[in-house]
This record gives sequence, C-alpha cells and structure tokens, in this order.
Amino acid sequence: MDLISVVWEVRPERAASLPRWLGYAVYGAVLRRLAERDAARAAEVHEAEGPSGLTCSTLMGPREGEAVDPGRVYRLRVTAYRPELAPLIDPEGGVLWGEGERIELEGVPFRVERVIREGDPWAGWTTYEELIARHGRGPRAWPREVTLQFTSPTAFRDGERWNPLPVPEAVFGHLMEKWNRFAPAVLPEVLREMVAARVGVARFDLSSRAVRVKEGVRIGCVGQVRYRVLGEDRYLQAMLHMLAEFARYAGVGILTGMGMGQARALREEERPGPDAGA
Repeated sequence: MDLISVVWEVRPERAASLPRWLGYAVYGAVLRRLAERDAARAAEVHEAEGPSGLTCSTLMGPREGEAVDPGRVYRLRVTAYRPELAPLIDPEGGVLWGEGERIELEGVPFRVERVIREGDPWAGWTTYEELIARHGRGPRAWPREVTLQFTSPTAFRDGERWNPLPVPEAVFGHLMEKWNRFAPAVLPEVLREMVAARVGVARFDLSSRAVRVKEGVRIGCVGQVRYRVLGEDRYLQAMLHMLAEFARYAGVGILTGMGMGQARALREEERPGPDAGA
C-alpha cells in the first residue's frame, strides 16, 4: 500500500466555539500523534520543502457560526501519498486514532465514533503500481472527460500570485509534480505540454471561499469542473483519469496539509447531467 485516505467520524464531548477553519489544528493533531511513534518522521513531514506526502482536512460538517454541537457527528480526513507514510495512517496497524479515542482540536476534545478505511467515496487505498496497471496502455479506451470535485478551498501559487482558478494545466501539472516526487514511474514532461495544449474545461460549477491562512485571508474555489480532452488521444485520456484518481490521495493545489485542496474524481453516476437545452 502506497496511497491511503482515511475518514474519521468524531463527536465533540462538549458544546464549544471553534474557528471555522481548523485545517492547521487537524494537521497539528496528526503531527503530534506521528511524533509519539516516530519523532524523526514527523519532523521530516513538517519541515519538507515541497510536497510532504501527507494531506489533512479541516473539521467537516454542518455548523451554526463557530459552534460545534455534541449532538452532531463531524468528519475529518487524513491521506498519505508517500509510500513510507501510508502504513502509519492505515487504521490497521497505524498510529492515528482508533474508535473510542480522543482527538483534541483547539482545546476541545472530540471522541472518535467511527474510522472509515474503505466503502466511502472519500476513503480508500491502493498502490502506485495498481494505478499504473489500471491506466496503462491496453485495450481500454478511457473517456475523454473526467470530473473533479473540489470540496475545500483550492488555489495555486503562480510566482507571487495566489490563483484560485482550477485550469487544466494548474490542476494536472500540480498532480504530476506530486506523482513524480513519490511514484516509482515518472510521468514525462511532455504530458504537461499535452495537457496545456489539448485539455479544456467542458463544464464547471464553482464558487469562491475565503480561508484564513498564515498570510491572511485568501480565496480558493470549491465545486466541480469537468475536463475534456480535445480530440481523441488514448494516452492522454488514460493519464488524465489516473491523475484524477490520484487526487483523492494527494489533494490539489497549495496547503493540502492544512485542509485546502481536498478533491476527488466523480464516478459516472455522480456526475451532473447535461444542461437543459444542451
């Protein structure tokens, strides 16, 4: 197992007021737990230049203002796309929380009610080799379109600029960088050029969301984008679907370790239908 995404369902032990954005708090809780088992590994993740191989969500679920309610169950998610980290995240023998254990976020204790390793659209595990084999050259022709759902604010850095628009070259170029950092087979640079020249946006339903990060309040996008290969290209179509599946584990864009860029490919039955009159 090289890649894993785990969801925790948690309930606060008391009513409390917490900041709307808890990505940094979840990240801190994960690092503390990792450090209990392997302090050097936790420090390596925290001090990594570039992709660390780990992503964390913020606290997810309905909230009225800044309140958390002990009558409600919330979710958080941690993923690993670095092979050395995946076993540490895995509930079966890993170091993170089991059912009944307590997670503390900003001083508020949450009790773990359920740990989800598979059987949920946001949870699962695989290997790089399995992704390569499934999308490798073969008889299957992958569809020309793939839809990504961005469920937490997603943005990219372009030099000094903060860019909240998930254009194809930003999304798939970013995923390529993460893939090539940790996968056993490197994707060629020409693929980035192919995406820029031959992948367009077929449909989108996006809105902007503000998120408070260390630099201040910044804007990201949430919603769905359907990407389409222009013309037929079996290789490009396969690679697009492979990277879209990889997004569930790697996240998209910047600050994925602190809750931004939570994304996954939508299954065919989840995709929105054609617009009326289209």
